[in-house]
Amino acid sequence: MDFPRALPLFSVALGATLLATPMTGLPFAELEALNRELGLLCSNPPREALAVCRIHARLIRTM
Repeated sequence: MDFPRALPLFSVALGATLLATPMTGLPFAELEALNRELGLLCSNPPREALAVCRIHARLIRTM
């Protein structure tokens, strides 16, 4: 699996997981770790990550 395809697949899997998980069962420590990693990635994103970084930015703005 090459990187450009892996990133959208990861995004879909993450979105499906978040939608399927009840709010009380969310692993907040893992979500915080994911947020940190996405923040680092999106500070200077490769072209393949731009869509993920836009989604991350929208999610952060809504919080």
